[in-house]
Order: sequence, then C-alpha cells, then structure tokens
Amino acid sequence: MDMATDMATVTMNDSRNVTTGKRAGRVVAAVSGCAMFCAFPVTAWAGDWELTDSVTAKTTAIDRNGANESSGLVFEVKPQIKLKGEGARSKADIDYQLTLATGTGDTDPETMSHRLRAQGEVEAIEDFFFLGANAGARLVGRDATSGPVDAINARSDGTQSYSVGLTPRFRHRLNKYADIVSDNEIDYVTYDRNGSEGNTDDSYSTRLHLGVRSGHAYGPLNWRADASHRTTEYEDSDSENTTYSVGAGYRFNVNWEVNGSVGYEENDVDTRRSDTDGVIWDVGATWTPNSRTSMSASYGQRYFGDTFSGRISHETRRTQFVVDLSRTVASRRAFELVNFGLRGVVDDEGNPFIGANGEQVMLNVFGIDETDEEFINTQLRGAMTMKGVRTTVTVTGTVSKREYEISPIEEDTYGLSVFARRQLSSNYTATVNGGFTHAEGSANSDSDTFDIGMSVSRRLTPRTSASVDVLYRERDASDADNSYDESRIGVSLKSSFL
Repeated sequence: MDMATDMATVTMNDSRNVTTGKRAGRVVAAVSGCAMFCAFPVTAWAGDWELTDSVTAKTTAIDRNGANESSGLVFEVKPQIKLKGEGARSKADIDYQLTLATGTGDTDPETMSHRLRAQGEVEAIEDFFFLGANAGARLVGRDATSGPVDAINARSDGTQSYSVGLTPRFRHRLNKYADIVSDNEIDYVTYDRNGSEGNTDDSYSTRLHLGVRSGHAYGPLNWRADASHRTTEYEDSDSENTTYSVGAGYRFNVNWEVNGSVGYEENDVDTRRSDTDGVIWDVGATWTPNSRTSMSASYGQRYFGDTFSGRISHETRRTQFVVDLSRTVASRRAFELVNFGLRGVVDDEGNPFIGANGEQVMLNVFGIDETDEEFINTQLRGAMTMKGVRTTVTVTGTVSKREYEISPIEEDTYGLSVFARRQLSSNYTATVNGGFTHAEGSANSDSDTFDIGMSVSRRLTPRTSASVDVLYRERDASDADNSYDESRIGVSLKSSFL
C-alpha cells in the first residue's frame, strides 16, 4: 500500500498548476495501486501463492570519460520482493525492487529509484465482472541513443517513469448465439526528473468499449461487433479515437484459421495529415502445423496507410525461436504501458534475465525520444534461446523505423544482444552479456553503442551469495558531446530472509 501511494503521489509537489485531467489521473493511480497491493494479498490465502525476498548490497567502481565524465565509487542497497500465485478467483504477479544509492568523487547516482512489474486480476462477480490492475516503474533513456539506464547513470542518461492502470472487464452470456462483452481501460503515466526539464508530459487515458461476440452455436464460425472510444489527456493537449467495427473468422481445422474485419474510425490527434477519419479493414490467417510451431499474418488499412503484423514461433525441447513484424501507430506512453515497463529481453515466462549476481541484466536496447508525439512504428524483432543442462544462451535482434507525426523526424535503429548463463558447479554461476545498437535520425545525434559484461557468483549459504561483475560500455555519437566510454567493477552480497 505504501509503494502504491508513493507512486500515485510522485507528481503532487506542484499540484497548484495541474489540470483536471492530471488530478483525475492521480485518483486512478491511487485506486489502481490499492487494487493491486491490497486486494490481491487478501485473496492470497485461498490459493497457491509464493512470496520471496532478497536484499543486495553492492559497491561499484566507475570510470567514465567523455560525456558526463565521472569516476569514483557508488554504494547501492537493493531490497526486492516478489509475489506470484493464483487463487480460486484471483491471480497476481508482482516484482518490486527499490534501489538506494550514493557515490564518492564526481559520481552522481540516482538517490532513490524503483523497478516494478505488477499485474493481476480478480473475478469480482463470478462469470460477469473481472477487475484487472497493472503497475510499472523503471528507469528509461531520454532518447534513442541513451542505451541501458540504471541508478548509476540515470541522472545523465535517463528518467524514472511510472505507469499504473485498471482493466475492468464485463461478460454476459445472452444465449447460445451471442455474448455481450465490455473491455475497458484506465491508465496513467508519469515521470520523475528530479526537477529537470523534459519534453514528455504526464498523461491519463481511458478506453470505453462495448461489443458482441458469437456464441457456441456457430461451430467453427465466429463473429464480433465492437464500438470503442479512447481519450488521452496530456498537460497541454489531448487526443481522441472512436472506432466501430465488425469482424468474422473461420477455423477450417486444427491447423488453419482465417479472420477479417471492417469498420470506421474517427481521430482527433496532433498530426501533419489533413484527414484522420475513414474506413478501416484487415484480413489475416493463422497456421499451426503442430503444438510446437505457429505462424500468423495480417494486413490492413488505417488513416496513416498500411498496417501489418506477422509472427513465427517454434519450440523444441532445448530451443525457443520467435520473430515478429509489425507496423502501427505508437507513442512513448504506450511503450511505458506495454509489458509493464519491461525493456530488453525476457524469458519464456515474461521475466527479465537475471545475471549471476542476482540482478536484472541491462541489455543494450534503444529508447524513445522524449516527446508526446505519436509516431508510425515499423518494427522487426527476433529472439532465440538455446537451453542445455547447465547453460542457457539467448540472442535477440531488433530493427525499427519511427516516423513522427508532427516533427520531420525519422529514427532508424537496429540492435543485437546476447546473454549466456552457465552453472559452473553447485556453488558457482557465471553470466556473460553483450550488445550493439545503432541509432540515426534521433533529435540529439546519431550513435553506435556497444557494451559487454560478465559476472561470477558463489553461493555462501542457502540464503546468501557473493558476486563480482565487470562492465565496459562505449558510445560513439556524431555529436562528440554525447560520446563516452565507461568501465565498471562491482562487488555485491545478496541475502534473503523469508
């Protein structure tokens, strides 16, 4: 409850100048936080729940040359708690870590930062009303050239972001021919810059939806009809989207399914385009040749032109492979809400990769410029994981093009990351990670960023481990003021109590 309240009130220091929408967003933040952190633990006794904890104390020696030059020691304390489980009518997955940091010399770490990934749902009224909640907190880069951000470099390269939301869902079965559904969303995104200026406003969004779904009487045929309205309010602007659509799908057999939809959309958004209203449509197909392999693709039209998406996934006993392609309208706030703040690579259960030192691995991924503009995002992503008896290796790649709707900015970025973890013995674990990203067209400068790191951990007792890790990172930017190289050596002690 205290954490949720802290998140909800982060931006209340200047309440005399906020808009009505922003105040409403704070109410949403408080309500969502209470729903997430109060409702779920109460229902935990009725199901299978797992609560784990840890505290990490770490000292890191830093030597950074170039942009934001610094050297010295950074001392960090990182308490962490996780709750995961499922009851008869509820489920939750919460992972929260607080980082407290201070430094010597001319280092300037973020004194207090938060990392939170939380989601859950309660079936409040059986088979009728489902209340979901989600919350996220993370350190994010200020632009596409920022690279990985943590407490050590957050003041020079990043910003603390928070997101919180509610997802009220209603279901009502009319008869065997149709069901009424309503999937609604309320969310709030805010940033804490420690008094520094930024180009991204806090924002509040609501989505109201009403739809009809086909019942079980139609066999392999399904159909739907939907109407939705979304409003997004920033401090100095807002946008609206209203959509009406109907769609149908048909499953030929266990391997093949086709679907399509047609509708009309009305948009009131900031853009250089003369017309943002019109007919929308899409068609798609899914092929599942076996339980381990799946392929899907879709193509359609919206006010900004072509939309498409595709996904291929394959899994064997020791390997997992996935690649996806998409083109859609996006925004920085939307990226804060997706996956509840996770950036970089996650495992097959959606959890971030953890190094031998017990910390989340900061893979080299590109961020988004600080702006409230929407942009057309064309993106190709892929990942492959190979698992052995004692070794796991994951390789990921991303290619992205962002075309902003107001300013004449086009960002082209691509990146590659590698993560490997090996159990050396019953007491020793080692990890190696590296990455390269290229960004051009950013508002600041073009850049290439490279980093490589490794860590070795030894278990001292069943609840305590000690680790040593090293990291080298280099950024070569077209603007020399944004170039730097940085070396780190860290020693940490991690223990749990529950």
